[in-house]
Amino acid sequence: MFWKNLIVLGIGIPFLLRLFSLHPDTDTTGNFKVASFNTYAIGIYEGLNNSTRIEAFLNDHDVDCAALIEWRFNQGKISKKRYPYQIKIRASKKSNNGILLVSKLPVTASGTVPFTKGSYNTAGYIDVKVNNKPLRIYGVHLETTRMKPRDYHNLKGLEFDSAYTENAKNIAERLKLSMENRAGQVKDITKHMRSCKWPTIIMGDFNDTPQSYTYQQLASGKNDAFVQAGSGFEATFLKPFPFLRIDYILTDETIQPVGYSSTDSIVSDHKLIFADLQIK
Repeated sequence: MFWKNLIVLGIGIPFLLRLFSLHPDTDTTGNFKVASFNTYAIGIYEGLNNSTRIEAFLNDHDVDCAALIEWRFNQGKISKKRYPYQIKIRASKKSNNGILLVSKLPVTASGTVPFTKGSYNTAGYIDVKVNNKPLRIYGVHLETTRMKPRDYHNLKGLEFDSAYTENAKNIAERLKLSMENRAGQVKDITKHMRSCKWPTIIMGDFNDTPQSYTYQQLASGKNDAFVQAGSGFEATFLKPFPFLRIDYILTDETIQPVGYSSTDSIVSDHKLIFADLQIK
């Protein structure tokens, strides 16, 4: 039994290391800093963040480029004095919601990654130059899990009877549909990335864990900033289960993460994550 358990633990170690990382704080700094944040509609809900606080945080931490997800274009504004290059990736042509990609560096090209199957979720990119070297940054927001806090609490309060079974089946169907949709979106994004001739960074809300198909595909051939440079246990989604890492910064192998941090001081249902990168 000892050897059997040891084998199982050994197999699971690579997956555990995607949730827990041990890298001591160093004075090493990179030459490019990025951030990703699901803003939860930038503070239109009482007591949460607003665009002024988000802008101040990004600027104070010398972030060069950021992907701001679930951004309400009519409610939020980032100063073009601090971030002169801003690209709106709308969930649909006339939608007020989507991803705002902001940059202190000139944007040489930008666009949306088309999803084969229509979705309210979206992905887009900007091209910038760091030390005169071209670099593509993707901001993505993949299909949600369709799991709401009330679903968890409803199940928790039910006895194991027909009502419980019905609720569980309903949740399972929604999870199945969301996983199928994410798989299609991942295929579209990886295909788009393969067509890019220069190094890429992909970051955002994947709505999936480090053990998932989504992560395996998008992280293939890339550095995970948290795994490479983070410290401690990382959870980026704060409800209803405050132990899920579903927000990521993944970099091309030629881009070395030398620092990773996250914060919940800018209030949302996600943490703001940022990474210090060294462009080789």
